[in-house]
Amino acid sequence: MGKKKSDSASGGEIPEGDYEKGKKIFKQRCKQCHVVNSLQTKTGPTLNGVIGRQSGQVAGFDYSAANKNKGVVWDRQTLFEYLANPKK
Repeated sequence: MGKKKSDSASGGEIPEGDYEKGKKIFKQRCKQCHVVNSLQTKTGPTLNGVIGRQSGQVAGFDYSAANKNKGVVWDRQTLFEYLANPKK
């Protein structure tokens, strides 16, 4: 998936980003449910402030039991792993 660089926070490898490609993918796969840079929400919670947040814990949203109980705290590495295969 292109060049990689070390993520000093977790020691994992994170691919170099492609802003335009990511923007297009976000519009196609995420924007229906999520917003960024806003406190407003859609059917999913805002992604503003997601780093450091535990999965499935934002009040007012229905989460699957698996999502609630996963216990993931979002950081660069966990987000990258999730976004590589969100249905996993």
